[in-house]
Amino acid sequence: MSEILSRPRTVLSIQSQVVGARVGNSVAAFAMERLGVRVLQLPTTLLGRRPDRGPPGGGPIPTAQFEALIEALAADGVLGEIDAVLSGYLGAAEQAQLIVAAVEQIKAENPKAIFVCDPVMGDEGAFYVSESAVEAIKTQLIPRADWLIPNWFELGAITGRALDSLEDAQAAAKSFNKIVLVTSVRTAIGLGNLYVAPTGDWFCETPRLPRAPKGAGDLFSALFVARRVRGDAPAIALEGATGGVYDVIVRSIAADSDDLLLPQAQEVLADPVTWPRARSIAPP
Repeated sequence: MSEILSRPRTVLSIQSQVVGARVGNSVAAFAMERLGVRVLQLPTTLLGRRPDRGPPGGGPIPTAQFEALIEALAADGVLGEIDAVLSGYLGAAEQAQLIVAAVEQIKAENPKAIFVCDPVMGDEGAFYVSESAVEAIKTQLIPRADWLIPNWFELGAITGRALDSLEDAQAAAKSFNKIVLVTSVRTAIGLGNLYVAPTGDWFCETPRLPRAPKGAGDLFSALFVARRVRGDAPAIALEGATGGVYDVIVRSIAADSDDLLLPQAQEVLADPVTWPRARSIAPP
């Protein structure tokens, strides 16, 4: 029996968990499992609803409990089965060092495992996490990540650069000397996603939509990581993730939903109707 049949590709997803909304792990787990990837969900915070809708209930997972959850996974012999760790929204700045410790444990068990950091800090020109969380992401998670998936605003924030063009974003991403995937790059026709790597750069875009429900960035990161760990080439993963997110947003808008309608649109996660072509771009 092949390795894929005997042990499915596995991602440890360390993100927020919101009971009443499709963001964080409520997006990532569904999407990645729809693509055939096993997902282990580790919450950084447990909320009843999105904070932008009012008092969310719940709160960050306490440090001792967070550590105990990792210890239980280790005791169950699961850490060596993890192919990728995907981190997203932090419930508290202190969780950054716990995530780093968990990644080190996992890589000790499986040296081929990768750490993917989605530095969830803000969007549209504003931060929505604390200054201490921003600092923890910049100083602890980003330096240790194998891949980074910031949006346009986050890339500018973590590099301290003013970004006015695709070339600016490409140059900023290259400053990390690692794989960087920049989302929400505004173009003449809509939005694009930029993949920058030592082996070559790719750009993929879709037409402009009137709005996007919360969680679209979480969905993109999940789809891209799932496609890569299951074996898709970078350009194919970029195209599939870009098209899948676009199709889900279109269906959500058509239903006048403020949330991503994943169950209703699940067929386009693995097989998007829209398949935008990525184009190779020269270094800046």
